[in-house]
Amino acid sequence: MDSFIKSVKKLIKSCDCDYECNAIRFKQNFKNWTSGNNGINKFIQNTQLSDHNEYMVRNALEWIPYERLYDIKYIAADDEFGKVYRANWTDGHLNKWNDEKQNWERGGQNMFINLKILNNVASITSRYIDKV
Repeated sequence: MDSFIKSVKKLIKSCDCDYECNAIRFKQNFKNWTSGNNGINKFIQNTQLSDHNEYMVRNALEWIPYERLYDIKYIAADDEFGKVYRANWTDGHLNKWNDEKQNWERGGQNMFINLKILNNVASITSRYIDKV
């Protein structure tokens, strides 16, 4: 078993919440998305696994599929990794888990975000992830 899976299991066992913690909810959703790059996936997953309660959920990163964005406008070339754009995000950020609906409640629908379009997501290295 790789060290990432071991750390996930340890983290989930250490959750001291009175209710099912958000780390478990995020982990159950890992199979439903991918950035196309294992390093980026693990980086996003690690931020999600550190969110044990509803007060920390806004700190979690999410992979946003391109089709969930609109009104995309070019801002500038950033560096060798890609370009920066501005866009509206249809869904908005996570707020908290809704036990009744068994889904995330969101806020800030249609909010403006800064968007980084990566030149070649498959070749992104830890150097880029460290920059983030």
